[in-house]
Amino acid sequence: MNQDDIRALNELKILSIDMITRAGSGSPGIALSMAPIVYALYHRHLHIRPNDPNWINHDRVVVSCAEASSLIYAVLHMAGYQIKKEDLMKYRSIDSITPAHPEFGLTPGIDATTGLRGEGISCAVGLSLARRYTKSVLESEDDRLRLIDYYVYCLCSDSDFMEGITNEALSFAGSQQLDNLIILYNSTQITEDGPTNEIFQEDVIRKYQALGFYVDYLKDGSNVRDIDKAISSAKRSGKPSLLIFKTVLGKESFNENKNIVYNKPLTTDDVANLRKKWNLFLPPFEISKDSIIFFQKSINDRTEKKYRKWLELYKRLESNQNPRLMELIQTLERKQLYIDFNSDNYKINDNYRESLRETNLKILNIIGGKTNLFLGGSAESSSSCQTYLNNTGEQSYKNKLGRNIRFGSRERAMAGILNGMSLVGLKVYGSCKLVYADYLKPSLRLSAFMNLPITYIFTHDSIHIGEDGPIMQPVEQLAMLHTTPNLICYRPGDIMEVMGSWECILKKNLPSALIITKNDTPKLPGSNAKLVERGAYIIKKEKSKLDGIIISSGSELLYALQMSYDFEQIGLDIRVVSVVSMELFLSEGKEYQNEILPSIVKRIVISAENPLIWTQFATNKDYVIGINEFGYSAHPNEVAKKMGFDYQSLKLKVETLLK
Repeated sequence: MNQDDIRALNELKILSIDMITRAGSGSPGIALSMAPIVYALYHRHLHIRPNDPNWINHDRVVVSCAEASSLIYAVLHMAGYQIKKEDLMKYRSIDSITPAHPEFGLTPGIDATTGLRGEGISCAVGLSLARRYTKSVLESEDDRLRLIDYYVYCLCSDSDFMEGITNEALSFAGSQQLDNLIILYNSTQITEDGPTNEIFQEDVIRKYQALGFYVDYLKDGSNVRDIDKAISSAKRSGKPSLLIFKTVLGKESFNENKNIVYNKPLTTDDVANLRKKWNLFLPPFEISKDSIIFFQKSINDRTEKKYRKWLELYKRLESNQNPRLMELIQTLERKQLYIDFNSDNYKINDNYRESLRETNLKILNIIGGKTNLFLGGSAESSSSCQTYLNNTGEQSYKNKLGRNIRFGSRERAMAGILNGMSLVGLKVYGSCKLVYADYLKPSLRLSAFMNLPITYIFTHDSIHIGEDGPIMQPVEQLAMLHTTPNLICYRPGDIMEVMGSWECILKKNLPSALIITKNDTPKLPGSNAKLVERGAYIIKKEKSKLDGIIISSGSELLYALQMSYDFEQIGLDIRVVSVVSMELFLSEGKEYQNEILPSIVKRIVISAENPLIWTQFATNKDYVIGINEFGYSAHPNEVAKKMGFDYQSLKLKVETLLK
């Protein structure tokens, strides 16, 4: 390296250490070991425009090892993003744009929210798949249209490679031959608790070569020139790439290669020692003007050359007046895809009856026919969940326009990959049986955190799946979904409510979970697709004197309606309320909530799930009839009777409460 490189690199290191020192927390060990990798990536390779961070063709960087956040904020500051010295000084502070873990939408230059180990890797795989798909869509319209050709880089650590989601995601990436994905693995072989020699003995090189990766290993991961060459070779490999850099945790500090520097700030003497060693005597948080100019010039010269060619092509496209192509590109630029689905356009026969999985499949294909930016798949359960888009084929390196993604038995990676795909503006969905919601919860949580309009389709939603047994009968998963902030859950009871749910999902563009039964279900009298947007509505109104309210959703809604008719025979006038979306109902004003569920009458809930979440709607906890135990393996009717959830048992419980 020349002297300019050496000085800029050392100033990058000390700036990230200053942030940790001031905050009193962070990972100086990772910052020091990974700095040469990050420096080489930003200074020598990335095509980014700090003054236009949302340029759709910028190279993506996902920081899976979020312990390196101070280093990333420091390099973004040096690169010219709108991250001021004052922002760096507020690292890990309340209301700052430099939180402990990088957050998409908060900090300029951050392409994805990360933090949980391995999540960034799966997200990077999704970004890579989305790049291939969007590139193919645009070029299928005009094969001269080279507007999308960015690379996806992912920075990760030893901890990431021990997580199961990493193996799931990279196995998928290898099978899909995602040749624009480059994983930069900072291997210190030390984690928070100490060396990895006894807990992580995999032959990573051979393992990922077997998974279809180009793999390169640098035994000295501190040499910027060698890192530069390794990245260049990866770009030419024609395969997804894994670059492993052997580095020293906390290199050059007093406690280098010891886990004490993994998450504990350096001492004052140690920081002074580094400044003296590197001949850096500017005050904390100060970077020399020469280093800033040198660092930014390399980035800007490289990127502007590419951007001018890109802009010329873009303007040529505008002048050609191809509205379809421009709409596709502008949708990707906005990262907001609006799909018109109006439930009023579909007239449903009153005798309609089928599994809601089949109903949902028909609606998926109607939506899929409106735009080719709508796609998704399942974790090897498409035949059970019934989420296959007709006439589009399966996504693969052979069929890059396929819109059905076979994620394999990789529920957690599926959700992480969907996060990455959604980040570029695609409207995506993923499906699996509800019991597997626990597998993908960490990634789903990040979907909600980033406010990504992903739709999770969960089927087989109750004990009524019968013979599959208690292991496959979800009872606690719905409560978990309902208590996830920023996630809108829909549990429709018939075809009208399924249509209404999709109308809301597409209009609101929020993270959503659609929970549907596998049971055959009739069109219910009084069901209303348009009222789904209010979350809850009166599906059957009392005739005169209101004697009580039965509240329900999903497959149990049919039972609630049947009971209300039976109770008329014994003089009880009952209202039935369908709560399709608890979250939407709670977002309504108190006036509407009180109109639907007045507190002066008994309010009874029937729901085949953990009862705790429903107590807010019932008279009290004793008025919630739910399930808080595991089921049995038998015919659905036998299971329901055994658990007191068959029609007659439920009717008796409700009647007792009403009287």
